[in-house]
Amino acid sequence: MDNLQEQLASLHSISVKIAGMHELAEIHDQALGYCLNLTGSEFAFTGLLRDTGDSDAAGGLVEVSDQVMDVAAITGFNASPEFYQMFRLMVLRSSVVGVVIKEDRCYRANDVAADPHSVGQPPGHPPVRRFLGVPLRLGDTVIGMIGVANKPGDYDAADERLLSTFAGQVAVAVGNARLYERQRQVIAELRQLHDRLTEAERVQLLGRERERIAGALHDRIEQEIFTIGVRLNALLEDQSLDHRVTGQLRGLRQLAIRASDEVRRAIFALTGPEQDGTGLTDRLRSLLAELQRSSGIHAHLFVIGAPGPGAAAIHDVVPLVVDEALANVKKHARARTVLVSLRYEPDRLDLVVQDDGVGAPDIVLRTFPDSCLHFGLRHIRQVVTGRGGSFKVSNGEEAGLVLSASLPLKPGEN
Repeated sequence: MDNLQEQLASLHSISVKIAGMHELAEIHDQALGYCLNLTGSEFAFTGLLRDTGDSDAAGGLVEVSDQVMDVAAITGFNASPEFYQMFRLMVLRSSVVGVVIKEDRCYRANDVAADPHSVGQPPGHPPVRRFLGVPLRLGDTVIGMIGVANKPGDYDAADERLLSTFAGQVAVAVGNARLYERQRQVIAELRQLHDRLTEAERVQLLGRERERIAGALHDRIEQEIFTIGVRLNALLEDQSLDHRVTGQLRGLRQLAIRASDEVRRAIFALTGPEQDGTGLTDRLRSLLAELQRSSGIHAHLFVIGAPGPGAAAIHDVVPLVVDEALANVKKHARARTVLVSLRYEPDRLDLVVQDDGVGAPDIVLRTFPDSCLHFGLRHIRQVVTGRGGSFKVSNGEEAGLVLSASLPLKPGEN
């Protein structure tokens, strides 16, 4: 009884503390530390559902299925940045983790390996022997979950009750933090309204000037170069010219051709697609829509951040990688869902394509860079590494294949 009273008093104290926090990261950190102490577990995590109703100004959310969970925080397990980047977005299925959200109920598994919902663990993850998961609910809506693992003894009904009670307080704190963040966003938007209007006017003026310069290049310089080429061709038709003069004229004609090509490239740079990533996003959406239309595989796009200087230089690579990855999903994966995520960092663009299919044999993962039997994967790996990036293919956390690429951005290039 004394121990129960102490737990309840501690629960009240930490709940009051969390209720006063406004930052999600701080809420997750405090909550998970308490979850470990409350249940005597080895590690814990919080996951938040992403859906089409979410708004994330910092993240630039584009489209996410309501069955995708973002593993927002982990404690007790020092995941490497690569591991976290690859597995933080989970396409939920009826696993020991997914059943908590899909069925909106607590779930205990005191022998995970033998549990009927067990689907295995990703490479690099510490072994999970015992697991307890509880939903995070705001009213009647499930917004995520808390999971704890590897208590020395079995999880019991008392653990479940305490963790469920605490999860209710955490869910309220998360909801309050989201409202607080939205308020800050609105205030910032109001403060920046004048600057945004001024910037819009500047962009409009710049666009008109770019069009004027492009028009001048096309109407005057390119036409004059074309005329030079026509006259050189006429001179070269004169059979009486000395062969040395003919050689010089041919050289001048090649110079005119190269100059014309450079002018065309300059015109395209001035009047071509906008460099804000919209064109890339639309192209990826088209690829995903075609996959869903032709195969019935549900496809989702998730974009975090916004492209800065240098991003346009690698936008041609991304559709190549995604197209080949989707082709492999369609042909080999036997998947129901595929998730494509882009993350713009200041110095790089990270791309992850993940499906929930059957995955690939280890021998394929080891040998595809040098194998003539897997030309597609080998080719896009060469394209990515040729741009100074990194490329990796591995089996997913619970199922399927995860393809990840990271491409460096060079500031100042457009």
